[in-house]
Amino acid sequence: MGKRMGIKIQKKEFAFYLSYIMLYVSLFIGDVYSINELDVVAKFLRLGSYALIAVSSINLRLKKNDLFWLVIIFITTLFYGVKTGDLYWSILILFIYNTKKINTKNIYKISYRIIIIGIIIVLGCCALGLLPDVLTSRDTVETINFDRHSFGFYHSNVMPLLIFYLEVYYICIAKEKVDDLVIVLYMFVAFVVSFFCNSRNALICSVILSIFVLFEKRKSQRTHRFLYKAAILEVPCLSLFSFAMMFLLLRGGIWNSIDTVFSGRFRLAIFKMRRIGLHLINIMSNNDFLNDNVTYVNGKELDTIVLDNGYLYVMLRYGFLVLAFYFIVAFLLADKNKRNGCVLYAIIIVFIINFVDNDLVDYSFLPFILWAFNDWKTNRIVTNVKEKLSEKHLRRNS
Repeated sequence: MGKRMGIKIQKKEFAFYLSYIMLYVSLFIGDVYSINELDVVAKFLRLGSYALIAVSSINLRLKKNDLFWLVIIFITTLFYGVKTGDLYWSILILFIYNTKKINTKNIYKISYRIIIIGIIIVLGCCALGLLPDVLTSRDTVETINFDRHSFGFYHSNVMPLLIFYLEVYYICIAKEKVDDLVIVLYMFVAFVVSFFCNSRNALICSVILSIFVLFEKRKSQRTHRFLYKAAILEVPCLSLFSFAMMFLLLRGGIWNSIDTVFSGRFRLAIFKMRRIGLHLINIMSNNDFLNDNVTYVNGKELDTIVLDNGYLYVMLRYGFLVLAFYFIVAFLLADKNKRNGCVLYAIIIVFIINFVDNDLVDYSFLPFILWAFNDWKTNRIVTNVKEKLSEKHLRRNS
């Protein structure tokens, strides 16, 4: 595993990787229990990341056609960002173009290291009393028991999800060379963390992923066609079901029971939908989107509704057209890994966990977006072929 996790970076790629590290760390800090000093650090890291990715973009040697589309898309998303106060898509566009010639395996390795170091630091600060171990409860209309540990993070769900994404990153790095013992170790750690954090979604997804990967290594490749189609179709299917649940829930009966299983997240989404409406493109500001004022069914006053469903979040926050972006991401990821069952399982489970969580516009999902639009391997193959042809041509002439 040591050689597999090594990172080779060229000098011309330094600005990009440093920008990525600063952005990833700043977003990771957002999952730590909020204190003023950390918020200031995260802000400066983001500003530094934006400056570096801008410099890296200027140094890109793009073809005229690629440069034209970069400028058009960037300006369009920048106008959107100015209007809404959300620069995520503008910065994402720059990262996508900068990642085109980058080995995205390095991005997964860097992200993997940041999460491990981040977890160690947060747990250490929590043990020293610098960060609180906040006890949270499951959001239901039933009896509430505050028995879920956060260990320095802002919520008890964060730690289990980070362990899940560490396993996913490992699979995306190792691919068909995943080590059975490492997968079993991740499954064991997921059980231990779940015991204290009581996060069933991350545990279930981690166990399912581990079992599928272990099983996949012992099967023939005939199942890959099914996995490939599942990876492509699950995003539109999960999006459609998420959207339909808000209306089916109004009919009560079994749909109300299903929503209870999912901790009432679809009922909360109804409150949000009624307030902001449905849009092809939502140009509402961040503050207007976040600030709610509703009374939940248990009588609790909510000033902010958290949408724990990535598809509903993208749909309501950005609009239906932006949700189509993730259809493309799923297709490209599946197409790049159609011959690798382990990675296809990882992709499928990542999109499934976003049915009960919201990471589609967060740091944990960022490597998948960059991988989807990356063509480093293709360019590398083309370059190698050209070099070999040139060598043969020189030999013949000599």
